[in-house]
Amino acid sequence: MSKWQNWPWPIAHWRLKEDLLRPFLKAMEEKNLIERIWQKDWTLWGHSPEEISHRLGWLEAPQTMLTFISEIEQFASSLRKSSFRQALLLGMGGSSLAAEVLNQIFPSNSEFLHLEILDSTVPEAISRKESRLSPDQTVYIVSSKSGTTTETLCLFHYFFSRARASLGQERAPSHFMAITDPSTPLASMAASLGFRKIWTGFPEVGGRFSALTSFGLVPAALKGINLQALLHSAQKMQLCCQNQKVEENPGALLTAFLAAIEAQGRDKMLIWIEPELLALGDWLEQLVAESTGKKKKGLLPVTGQEELLSLASLEDVAFIGLGTSKAFFNSFLQSLEKEPVPYLCLIFEPQQDIGALFFLWEWSVSLASSFWQINPFDQPDVEKTKIFTREILQELKDKGEFPPLSPASVNENDLTLYFSSVFNFNSLAEGLIDFLKSARKAGYLCLQAFLPPEGEIKLILDRMIKKLILRVRRPVTFGWGPRYLHSTGQFHKGGRDDGFFWQLVAEDEMDLIIPEGPDQERGWLTFSSLKEAQARADYQALTSLGKKIIQLRLGRDYLAALQRIEKIINSL
Repeated sequence: MSKWQNWPWPIAHWRLKEDLLRPFLKAMEEKNLIERIWQKDWTLWGHSPEEISHRLGWLEAPQTMLTFISEIEQFASSLRKSSFRQALLLGMGGSSLAAEVLNQIFPSNSEFLHLEILDSTVPEAISRKESRLSPDQTVYIVSSKSGTTTETLCLFHYFFSRARASLGQERAPSHFMAITDPSTPLASMAASLGFRKIWTGFPEVGGRFSALTSFGLVPAALKGINLQALLHSAQKMQLCCQNQKVEENPGALLTAFLAAIEAQGRDKMLIWIEPELLALGDWLEQLVAESTGKKKKGLLPVTGQEELLSLASLEDVAFIGLGTSKAFFNSFLQSLEKEPVPYLCLIFEPQQDIGALFFLWEWSVSLASSFWQINPFDQPDVEKTKIFTREILQELKDKGEFPPLSPASVNENDLTLYFSSVFNFNSLAEGLIDFLKSARKAGYLCLQAFLPPEGEIKLILDRMIKKLILRVRRPVTFGWGPRYLHSTGQFHKGGRDDGFFWQLVAEDEMDLIIPEGPDQERGWLTFSSLKEAQARADYQALTSLGKKIIQLRLGRDYLAALQRIEKIINSL
């Protein structure tokens, strides 16, 4: 066990044999990797100069954004003076996850706005979020780097229509702002409608690397977070990562750790994280999975708590501990003391150090990718599900019904189990048990839930995940649909080919119409149909790639269905 030197936080410990770490530290010195990343040398990652060299603006974000602090904070203050009390951010993936981290870490400030984030197309989730808002006191943040994100634009059309009905045509636009890159369709739409403000992103910064740009800072300011302190924290880490002495550079040490565990075949990165930092785990999950999960390589992040300890004896895992107290640190070390598994544990003060943590992981994941000759700034396999979604929606529009999902299925009461051709199940319960038993030989099990992400459903799924880890004895990842499509979806299709995938899809109890445009009242598509199309599309995409996947359709009484599934898991 070693304590990292020159580390900007009180406690940072790792355990990994020196002879495994040393080759990567030596390579960074001999190949001048630290100097080259700061010079934006695209050859670090391969042979795509245009695509890579135009995606490195995040390196200067802590300095660049300093010039915008005054404008952002003045705008936030003006909203409060204009009697706004709430802010609802509409966004997916990198356009919402950093804001969610900051929203969880920093408490609400009565002198500023209460921030809510919506990244679901499940009708019930949208309706519940809407019921907690008062339109006349709410500002809506439409956040999309590309300005074309389907879910975000659909949510925008819906809430703009609702605001127009409640506030009137004249007032509604003043309750909306956009965060998007220059000249996007969203930017043009926002300008033509007369949005209160359009915040411009940087095209040279990808979505998952945008935490320290307007996508993270504008929502933070509305909540009353000190942007100067946030960026100063990031600048301190930025300076540390410029140190050419690799053993005194925390970014270089983290890079070497990530590269070393991957070289050992320990490509499942188990992130034991304190509950109050769970949103940080979601952000880190997207950064690592979407950046590295390509060419059948990469690191798979798996977030959780103590239940992950049951996997410590596996030969393809390594641990990351993220906590806020010495008590967590001691518990982490004591729990893994008798296991030979490599680990890294970082203890930090969230409100003081989150900017540094954002930058550290962006820098280290990027540089580690150079050892695998992976471009960490693209997501080539995400488009496959988008293409299938468009095709399914077009057929729905033309024929009025969805295309058949799969000829392979079994039914039991209100439940239907679909499965790819690699399986052959005769009954639902036996099929589930056979699937989960087979998953014991897999690299990981991925549970995908197209369900409302809150309430009793969340509690049941949390229990299910913990039981699956204990009974399947493999890492279990989890994602809410369609949110995971913008996070770990790239890894599922482009990463290591050792996953088992289990979709849970429910029939919605209610539905909401998506207006065809911000100036429309009606439309042919509903949120339930959009969610359904995305679930079918990802099932089809994974099936087309030969992945081992099942889809369990829960019917309308999905709570009862989930309880039945729990009993089946308990029988393993």
